[in-house]
This record gives sequence, C-alpha cells and structure tokens, in this order.
Amino acid sequence: MTDASQPSGSRSLIAHVAVRALFKSVLINMVAPAILYRLSAPHFASTSLLPLAISGIPPVLWLAFSVIKLRAIDFLGLFAAESVVVSMVALVFAHTEREALIGRSLQNVVLAGIFLASLAFAKPLMFHMSRQLSTGNDPAKHEIFDLAASQPNVMGAYRVLTWGWIAALLIKAVGSYFLAVHLPTNNFLVASPLWDLVSDTMLVTWTIVCARARLVSSSDVAQLAKSAVVGP
Repeated sequence: MTDASQPSGSRSLIAHVAVRALFKSVLINMVAPAILYRLSAPHFASTSLLPLAISGIPPVLWLAFSVIKLRAIDFLGLFAAESVVVSMVALVFAHTEREALIGRSLQNVVLAGIFLASLAFAKPLMFHMSRQLSTGNDPAKHEIFDLAASQPNVMGAYRVLTWGWIAALLIKAVGSYFLAVHLPTNNFLVASPLWDLVSDTMLVTWTIVCARARLVSSSDVAQLAKSAVVGP
C-alpha cells in the first residue's frame, strides 16, 4: 500500500469500526433495556424497582463478556463499569424509580471527577486514553506514540483535552438529570442513551478537531520514529 493510499484506507477502516460500534452500542444500551423494561413492568407492582433493574442486564452482561471472553478491559470498559456501578448503587439506595433515575444521571459527574483528579499527575487521563486507542496496546506503536508525546507543548494539549472532557461530562450530567426529573421511566430509557449518543458524537468530534490542531500529525510521528531508529 502506498503512502498516499494509507490515510484513505485508514479512514475507511475507522469509519467501518465506528459504525459497527455505534450499532452495537444502540442495541445494547438503548433497544434491549427499553424492550426488557416494557416486557417486565406489567408483571410487577407500579412501585417496584425490579423492572428498572432488569432493564440494566444487557449492559452488565456485555461488560462481563468483554472482560471474561474478549479480555478487552480497557478505558472504555472501565467507563462502562463505572456507569454500571453508579447505576446499581443508585438502584440500591433509591426508594422510587424517579430517585433511581436521578442517581443514574450522576454517573458523568463521577467520571468528570476522575478526569479532574488525573490532572494532578504528569500525564492526564486523555494522554493514556489516546495512547491506548491509537496504538491498540501494541508495544512498537507505544514507542512511536511516546516519542510524539515527548515533543514540546504536546502534554499541554492533552491537558486542554482533559479539561474539555470534564466540561463536556458535566454538561452531559445536566442533560441526563433534566431527563431523569421530567420523563417517565420508559421514555427515559430511550431518551437518555439518545442524549448520550448525540453528546458523545459532539464530544468526539471536538476532540478530533482539537487534537488535529494541537498535536503532532501522524506523518510527523512516523518521521520522528524513523529518525530515532536510523538517525537524521
């Protein structure tokens, strides 16, 4: 494959993976929970929280499958685990479905706190996320990525990205809280994942644009790696 065709092929592959991941996410986090809630709700008292608990089974099962079968525990898996833990804690301490939904809407506040805490370290969370997602945990690619990250102002760019994610996660939390307060449960189970989908798409788009503007380009990274191996 020529250098000219490489970016086009890479973009096509990324687009294919993104569409497949998006379809899977909608099915697991939106369609399946809504169906399970609608099917189980008539079999329990109107004050029972069991239908809401049952609706959370698909995301939990997929997370367990990813960890046990695919051995794919990563940042995305950890974020999913954090979401599940917050949802389950909210369910345990809630007395009504409304309280459980409000508790679930706070998961992005917890996640924003994790991003904020990472700024206390030399390498913020966005650096580690980008490193894993860009390299696929390939040791050879790690070296190229770390070489690029050692360039001036690069770590500062990751701090800007981390602050952007903190702000976005808090905005997502406000939106989720609004939906939890005003929507009935069956509508919330559809509207909340849809809100996440729209807001996540905007966040990822901003991240890509900001990263392209502030970080070393892939061609520069490759040149740096080549120079490190063969010399100038």
